[in-house]
Amino acid sequence: MKDRIAHIMRAKNLKASDFATLLGIQPSAVSHILAGRNRPSLEIVKKIKETFPEYNLDWIVFGVGPMTSSASSKEAFQEAQLAMQKSDEIPADDLPLYAEPSFSADADLINSESSLVLTPRSVIVLYDDGTFETFRPR
Repeated sequence: MKDRIAHIMRAKNLKASDFATLLGIQPSAVSHILAGRNRPSLEIVKKIKETFPEYNLDWIVFGVGPMTSSASSKEAFQEAQLAMQKSDEIPADDLPLYAEPSFSADADLINSESSLVLTPRSVIVLYDDGTFETFRPR
């Protein structure tokens, strides 16, 4: 749940102290949740839902279902863009592992005489429910 709370903070461009102020809780409570020291209480979860009603409660608590309860495609895309920009600020140790790319038989379509070598910077997987994951090579 702490990762989903951190996602909401990134999507809304909020620092922990700003997030705490919006919820009406102590900044230390948010800090402890994000550090994994404490789990959010029912009262904090209720305040998150009241403050950010667009987020689906099942997604916040259980990580299932759509991330937002009434997000249009445009809103979901804008939120994903903002989160991608913010993910550049995440330390490399906090990023998920990635799978090595596999190359198909179409690899011969690449001009072998070209000296241009492209290295992927990140891969973004968008899911039908509006959630996404960003993967980066280490």
